[in-house]
Amino acid sequence: MSLIHFYREQFLELSAQFEPVWEEELFYNFGYRWFSHMHSGIKESFQMSGGKRGALHVMYAIELPNWYKRTNLCDEIKNIKSPYEVSLYMLMDKILITSSDSFEHLQITSLGFVNQARAEITDLVFSAIEKVECGTR
Repeated sequence: MSLIHFYREQFLELSAQFEPVWEEELFYNFGYRWFSHMHSGIKESFQMSGGKRGALHVMYAIELPNWYKRTNLCDEIKNIKSPYEVSLYMLMDKILITSSDSFEHLQITSLGFVNQARAEITDLVFSAIEKVECGTR
């Protein structure tokens, strides 16, 4: 069994037991990907990708509503000290924050990675402060 298949099976088993909200995207071409919707309507995803030529990676991502563009979230991400690679993508209608790592650095379970990455990103999001322009109060 390859490493990516081992981690997939591990994630399927652990998520079924502890977080049954994850739905696998069956026709994902670059490894494996799952989606979940939080109670607030915020979407999250987890993927394992890589293959024969590339390094294997895990990535947790969360989609935030567009109004987070009016916060200092970008500054919070620039200053984060994380064991993972954290990135922010500003798209037309949403913000995507990702946390990723290679399989070779992973020292916890796949669901453990999801929970640590989620906790780190949640702390960032709740630390973000809405920017107020002069004269708007």
